[in-house]
Amino acid sequence: MGYRTDNYGRGQALENDKTTTGARCIASITDSTEFGRRILRVGDKTTPCPKCGKQGVIVSGEERVTFHGVPAAVHGSKVHCDCPPGSNRVIAPAGQWLGRGRDPVEVAREEHAARLVAEKQAEEKRREEERERNRVFAKSCLRGEGCNDAGDQREPHTNFADMAFFQAMPASDPATDSDTPQHARTAKKKKPDDIPKPKKRSALYRWWNGNHEEMDYQAAVAAAAAASRAQTATAGASLLELISGRALTYGTWAVRGAAGLGETAAAGAGASVAGLLVGMMPGRLNDGEQDFIDRMRLEQMREAPSRVRYTWENDSSGNAVPRGWHTPPGRDSVRVRKMEYDSSAQAYTFTTEEEPHITIVWTPDRTDENKPWNTGNQARPVLPNPVVVDPLPDNTGITATTSPAPEEKRFADYILILPFPDLPPIYIYLSKPPVEFLEVELYSDFKRRSRQGIYEADHMPSRAAVDAYLKS
Repeated sequence: MGYRTDNYGRGQALENDKTTTGARCIASITDSTEFGRRILRVGDKTTPCPKCGKQGVIVSGEERVTFHGVPAAVHGSKVHCDCPPGSNRVIAPAGQWLGRGRDPVEVAREEHAARLVAEKQAEEKRREEERERNRVFAKSCLRGEGCNDAGDQREPHTNFADMAFFQAMPASDPATDSDTPQHARTAKKKKPDDIPKPKKRSALYRWWNGNHEEMDYQAAVAAAAAASRAQTATAGASLLELISGRALTYGTWAVRGAAGLGETAAAGAGASVAGLLVGMMPGRLNDGEQDFIDRMRLEQMREAPSRVRYTWENDSSGNAVPRGWHTPPGRDSVRVRKMEYDSSAQAYTFTTEEEPHITIVWTPDRTDENKPWNTGNQARPVLPNPVVVDPLPDNTGITATTSPAPEEKRFADYILILPFPDLPPIYIYLSKPPVEFLEVELYSDFKRRSRQGIYEADHMPSRAAVDAYLKS
């Protein structure tokens, strides 16, 4: 079996071929066949036409091809019957498959098309799996969909995510309730029980004037209760003041020193344990939302890659300033940790893994204190705007499990998962506060904290030197 013969662009007509009106062709010779079917010639007849009922006769063919001196009938040959002239023709397309089953070329074409579809699907699956493996916590908006490569040019931090900068303010000692700026106004706050209840009003009065007194009272009690819970949760801790950027979450943030088992926090209850904190909350920056690690995946991870990490560094004046770094694979892993509920503090906490341990406190309640630190003498740091993100130098100390800068190894960066589904994971990086004159700490706590950007702990004065200075 094979394909129908091509007679100058038109197929050779064979016995039993159909016409356009549905009739069947009948061959008149027996000695000329093609694939077992007799050849049709001009003059051969058809079965009665289904439309007009008259038997048809083939009246045209290919003059250049003859059988026994009679032109061969081909595709498109006219059939004469009582139908309108030209409306009844032979159907015999050139190259038509005449064997049993389907046309091998058509089958091969379909198989090829199916193979292309399968290859495309396999490639899409491979890319999807690769994309799943290459998801990152944060990346530059300059990187298009499906591209999670680290940057190689200087960029502003705004290309990556919303960012906020916090300053840790001094805490009061809950045992002595010493007057530090952070709690300067706490005594003025009313407890829920101290809020006077509204007068009892008749139903007619409430109908005529409304029930706003009771509603205002309930709102005041709720606010006072929330403030009281927040103050309890942050007692002895340093509140974090938002000094730049957009607040990442609602509620109150604070930090405190965490004493180890059988130890005492070296700085004491009222000491500031963290100078500055940077927080970053990536979101959908472009159409490549699938390039980011979502919350569900993060909750199953202990480390997550991020194409940007930040450090706090001292400028020429000794002031702590943030710097960002493009982080390629191998230097991009940030630890992922969950904040756990502390029933004693009635707040959610997380304790850093480096020595000395620092506990980060968060409560959904607000202290209701309107910038109480304005009563103190805390100097607000001058921060660059925007923060510059540079390619990572080859000689930095960033690894998969350590903090980005060699001089900041005491405070690693973390991705914290907050306890409420409406709060996205947040990247944080803590900075140790600069050493103050005559500050007394353990040597380990002075480590990596400079004074005026010049002096390290090795240059701190001895006790005798301090006594001599005071006597003079």
